[in-house]
Amino acid sequence: MNIETIDLNLLVAFDAMMQERNVTRAGLRIGLSQPSMSHALVRLRQLCGDPLFVRVKSGMEPTPFAHRMATSVRAGLSILQAGLESAVAFDPTQSERIFQVLLSDLGEVVYLPRLMRHLKSAAPGVSLRILQLPREGYRDALETGDADLAIGFLPALSAGFYQQRLFSDQHVCLMRAGHPRIGRRLNISQFTAESHIMIEPAGSRYSRVSPHSSTTTLIEQYLEKQGLRRHVALRVPHFTVVPEILEATDLLAVIPSTVARVMAPLRRIKILPLPLTAPDFEVKQFWHERSHQDEGTRWLRGVIASLFMESRPVPTAP
Repeated sequence: MNIETIDLNLLVAFDAMMQERNVTRAGLRIGLSQPSMSHALVRLRQLCGDPLFVRVKSGMEPTPFAHRMATSVRAGLSILQAGLESAVAFDPTQSERIFQVLLSDLGEVVYLPRLMRHLKSAAPGVSLRILQLPREGYRDALETGDADLAIGFLPALSAGFYQQRLFSDQHVCLMRAGHPRIGRRLNISQFTAESHIMIEPAGSRYSRVSPHSSTTTLIEQYLEKQGLRRHVALRVPHFTVVPEILEATDLLAVIPSTVARVMAPLRRIKILPLPLTAPDFEVKQFWHERSHQDEGTRWLRGVIASLFMESRPVPTAP
């Protein structure tokens, strides 16, 4: 194959198929209709002399030839995208760029209202696409350019990525305002006797050795070290259902204090300190070297730092 004769849009279509393994979803990913996406695949197959993707029960499976192509195509498209972005000066007041940010739904509650208010006045054309992936997928998403930034308590990203500390946080305990057995104080006997709801994000299921820890696994590991056990009556992957469940039951929930302060005033829910000295944790923003010098992502990182950072330390290199 001669690079001078290849329509680069076909490589974009190929990369989308490698990510989605489905013609319709791949087309949606890059703005093509299903017939246009199918036509692009036909052209690619003719150019490569290989089927590239074959239909299996679960979708479209790449051939060995496609797998051999995939890494180089993804790397080349990432370099090209980075070059195009750096060649044009970034002006937030005029830009219509879409930034892709990895956030948990806990993070959405804390960051998005304030961040979107800022963008409305400072960068009205800029958009955000919030991504929720299993924690194991964060590294790949940042390395490939599928995500520009990740924000949260993400110890698995400590090595190999630029990072900037935003603030420290701690856990608190939430329950309904009229809880029948707990008043203005919570002791350790009450804490362990009551049933709890646990937020267990995708990819962070509690493990003693999991590098993909969430704040939930952090508190579980601490309780275990202290020889304490609690009855977890309900495990949910998202935070959004927790407030309503707390109001309707006698369950307790342990969550970061920043989230509790945002949520509790809107509900008949009270916040009490934990009856134990649980460790604080640091919330940071992380990014890959490929986007370190990009003007747009540098601007977004600066905005997030100005809105949420307790102080302004220098970012840490990989």
